Amino acid sequence: MTSQPTPQQLEAAGLYDPDAPDAAERLELVALALEHGATYDEIRSGIDEHRLHAVAAERVIVAGPRITLPEAIARSGIDSEFGERVWRALGFVVSGDDAATCTDADVALFEFFVLATEIFGVESSLALARTTGGSMARLADGAIANARSSLEAPMRTEGGTSVDIARAFSGVAATFVPRLYPMFETVHRHHLVDTARRYSLWGVAPTEEGTTEAVVGFADLVGYTALSQRLSTVELDTLVVNFEERALAAIARPGARLVKLIGDEVMFVAGSVADAIDIARMLVNDPQLPSLRVGLAAGEIVAREGDIFGPVVNLAARIVTLAEPGGVVLEAETARRLGSHEALRSLGPQELAGFDAPVEVFALERAL
Repeated sequence: MTSQPTPQQLEAAGLYDPDAPDAAERLELVALALEHGATYDEIRSGIDEHRLHAVAAERVIVAGPRITLPEAIARSGIDSEFGERVWRALGFVVSGDDAATCTDADVALFEFFVLATEIFGVESSLALARTTGGSMARLADGAIANARSSLEAPMRTEGGTSVDIARAFSGVAATFVPRLYPMFETVHRHHLVDTARRYSLWGVAPTEEGTTEAVVGFADLVGYTALSQRLSTVELDTLVVNFEERALAAIARPGARLVKLIGDEVMFVAGSVADAIDIARMLVNDPQLPSLRVGLAAGEIVAREGDIFGPVVNLAARIVTLAEPGGVVLEAETARRLGSHEALRSLGPQELAGFDAPVEVFALERAL
């Protein structure tokens, strides 16, 4: 085992100033980072970016000898230009410098995209990279936000030092992170099966353009702006979290999916009008939620990178604003597919932003 450098050597390397007010703490943090395999350059970066307390944990999370991005790309056998496109699509910076930020795991990552291009082609592989990068970035942001609020903040409040935080972070990284990725894999496998099942239930043939027939729904909290002025930040967070949980509970079914949560608004998609109406009813009648309204539109959509697009999506987003509090509105195609099973009240042709012609809109007469 390599011996730790002396304080004099660290001072010579510019990592330690014995006369600084935080000299003792700095020395412990540098020693902890070195103990976990950090290089001098990584420690300098941690000092410059005010995150020296996180360097040891970062080394636990991404372990192993470091190589540069060009080296990782070259070792994988992937085309260098395409490798950089993949890296950017995953949400990372192609800096152009010689920073050693990659490991052998990144070589395997690029090898995966070599295989992906052979199966799906270049553009579909880049779409997969964008979807993966966006999803993982959101998961990472949530994990780090949780660590800051539930671990670091209480420790700081109780007088914990940066050394205490660094040891706590590296300990959590060593025990929690190895169990995190098997959890991701298990959840992802279930979602792969459920998604394939959903498309089968919809009974729509696949197209090369990624189009499908579906019913799109938008549900939003009535008076959210006013609520946000009256509630504290903590109360507002509680409201939004509860909204998300109740929406997930209403939408969770084989023929539907929650597409995205947008603070005070939820976007979902269903294969049938019956499912969409049932979801809408559950949401607007949920006693655990403040007043809601829902807009539904049916037709052809484009499903790409985990999101959905097209005029039908835009239409659903526009007509939800026409619903009364606790109400559900739908456009003509959704009403046609609904048939005579529900009582509808015509709201007449409506002028909507972004649509050249007025759109016929109906309100569900009984949302109960």
